[in-house]
Amino acid sequence: MNMDNVIIIRSVYGKVNQKYFIQPCKNPRTGKYPSCVKMVDSNGDMILSEKEVADMNSGLVHYVPVDFVFEIVDGTVFNLDDVVDRANWEAIEYCKWIARDRFEKDETGNLIIDGDVKRYGAADLYVERPGELTKIKMDRKQLVFEACKFIYNDSESDRLKKCKVLGRTLNNAVPADVLDYLIDYAEKQPRKIIELYTGEDWKLQLFLIDAIDRGVIRKVDGVYKYEEKFLGATQDATVLLLKDPKYKKLVDSIKKETYPEFNPVVKENEN
Repeated sequence: MNMDNVIIIRSVYGKVNQKYFIQPCKNPRTGKYPSCVKMVDSNGDMILSEKEVADMNSGLVHYVPVDFVFEIVDGTVFNLDDVVDRANWEAIEYCKWIARDRFEKDETGNLIIDGDVKRYGAADLYVERPGELTKIKMDRKQLVFEACKFIYNDSESDRLKKCKVLGRTLNNAVPADVLDYLIDYAEKQPRKIIELYTGEDWKLQLFLIDAIDRGVIRKVDGVYKYEEKFLGATQDATVLLLKDPKYKKLVDSIKKETYPEFNPVVKENEN
């Protein structure tokens, strides 16, 4: 079974033997039943053409009577590679009791299942796609692996700099604790670590943090300032300004004050 084409109907109440009886539903956009749903005659038999009868008998297609009642419980499985399962799912997929996923929202932005503060949502059921869940898990594992690889390949001194950008000053910590902090961060937010190592902004962020720590850049009335120069209302906004080439002289001036130990000392000639 190709799990990419399998859907499982889940109930928000879990496995409590709650049963839902659902008849074929119209597509709300078209106002029509799906092509697999057929009208019935006075005897309750589906109204089919000769070709439709032949196709159904051959197993090429499956049709569902418009008055058929499906019994759905938590864990009901539809294999979309199976002709019968696919038709059965198409017959009920627009049921208002079934959310496309656990966190589907309506046109007002409220969750289909949870509703809002005034009322509970219309749906009790939602679609779970194990193939997608597996892919998401595998993609996340790959991200964590890539993030950790960056950390392990980094030097101890640069790991300390990355920690500072992430909000932790660990200059007095042993290297193992620094490594442990970064790996733990990578497992929780791998994209953040990857962006930290693949982008250039982290160097400017570290520079800004150092300038703030050393009092070169000050936060006054909620904004960051250098002398009387307005830099930004947030650290991110300030980094954007510092990245702008037209402020190179300003950046050089801030660097000289922030890192005076790296400025060349010019000695006057003694007469």
